[in-house]
Amino acid sequence: MKGDNTRAHEAERLLSERDRRYDLFPSEIFDEFAWNMLLHLFVALEKNETMSEPRLCELSHAGLAAGRRWIAHLVKDKQIEARSDGDDVVLTGEAVDRLRRYLSKPSRAEIDVDDETA
Repeated sequence: MKGDNTRAHEAERLLSERDRRYDLFPSEIFDEFAWNMLLHLFVALEKNETMSEPRLCELSHAGLAAGRRWIAHLVKDKQIEARSDGDDVVLTGEAVDRLRRYLSKPSRAEIDVDDETA
């Protein structure tokens, strides 16, 4: 969809910003595995790449056991398509639409910068 490249770049920026925290702080205080998973899946979708369960868990900084629990929760919540073990992980159409809306809105930091330059 038009604009998904820009949205994927925003998702990558958010992920990069979040990853920087792991260099400075203990990872236990950043248990946002589900959100990281959704962002990584959106980026993979835009790049037309597949995402395996182990790779998604690794990128999201979740161990495999915890990652699988979060994936199961996201399936139950209809954010990730129901799947069999070993299948690639993909977002539902509804989750894609929600992420598009979220990633299309300017961040608070962007609004603050625009206010300062006006």
